[in-house]
Amino acid sequence: MDRLGISFRSKMLLLLGLSLLLSGIILFLIYRALESYYLSHIRFANDPLFQLRQFIANVGDFKFALLMMIPLTILLFYLFTKPYAAYFKEISRGINRLAKGDFSGHVDIPSQDEFGRIADDINLASDKLQEAVERGDFAETSKHQLVLNLAHDLRTPLTSVLGYLDYILRDESMPQEQARHYAGIAYTKSRRLERLIEELFEVTRVNYGMTPLHMSNLDLSELLVQMNEELFPLFESGGLTVRMHVEPHVRLQGDGELLARVFENLLTNAVRYGADGQYIDVYCALEGEEAVVQVVNYGDSIPAEQLPHLFEMFYTGDKARSHSHGGTGIGLFIVRNIVERHNGTITAQSDIVRTSFEVRLPLRSAKPVPAEGPSAGIAK
Repeated sequence: MDRLGISFRSKMLLLLGLSLLLSGIILFLIYRALESYYLSHIRFANDPLFQLRQFIANVGDFKFALLMMIPLTILLFYLFTKPYAAYFKEISRGINRLAKGDFSGHVDIPSQDEFGRIADDINLASDKLQEAVERGDFAETSKHQLVLNLAHDLRTPLTSVLGYLDYILRDESMPQEQARHYAGIAYTKSRRLERLIEELFEVTRVNYGMTPLHMSNLDLSELLVQMNEELFPLFESGGLTVRMHVEPHVRLQGDGELLARVFENLLTNAVRYGADGQYIDVYCALEGEEAVVQVVNYGDSIPAEQLPHLFEMFYTGDKARSHSHGGTGIGLFIVRNIVERHNGTITAQSDIVRTSFEVRLPLRSAKPVPAEGPSAGIAK
């Protein structure tokens, strides 16, 4: 169940603001106390408080307050954010349990923000994996392979998050701008972690038939044009031009929402891996009783030995698992599952010039294919 609350970034900004406010109040009270003592007592040259007040006056009230405010603010921010270190440790323990094949434990995090949602996602993953094991959906080797790759993909961004937050919490003299920079990096990595877990749940839903097909008459040509319009900012930011070669009124029976997910993923992949090619070509035509869609990019080619494995879950080829482009490594597995549930096929071809993904869908779908259990491998 989704939690409603303030986001992690907003909480960090609020805690930073609160640290600044409290440090200002503390320094103001100290200043007023010194001033009151200075005015109400006989001034002796050897009086420590009198000497302190004279030192402050020589430095300048504003400069002295600023010098004291920075370390005091960092100290308060450190104290306020200590609970988040405990949250990361709890999440790490939960992921380690998954890595060891223990799906019975739960992650308990009371925070109503991204941390709480990540905890809920890990707990749901544990429950679903435990149910799958009890049903016998995994062979023993498949279970070990699943948890090994799951732990690898979850631990990579988590390690970065823990590292940057550790810098912030250990270095009390760290400048405020540097602390905010590290907190921003940690936030970005935590969002990637959340996105990865969402992808894993999508795999669970698709694999076990938790995402039913809602079949209807669908204009595939119109769907592709709509996807091109919706993803235009992504194409523009990647410096790519999409050339549409779409026959009008290519109609079929299908689930519009799930097929949109298929072509969104293929187009996003084309942007991610074809940035050097300037163009993306989208073809859609009728061939007999099938609708054929091709998404072509002109970036780096995929090695021939990897092509047969691109749509497998937890495939470990370097090209397929490249995180430098921001992919989570699950998308093409979901794409293949959706296409096959529509009684269609998807294939990939790549050479030194172009990489093409081809989807073939029957115009009049027979009874939808039920979802199958997980296989071994991972897509790019």
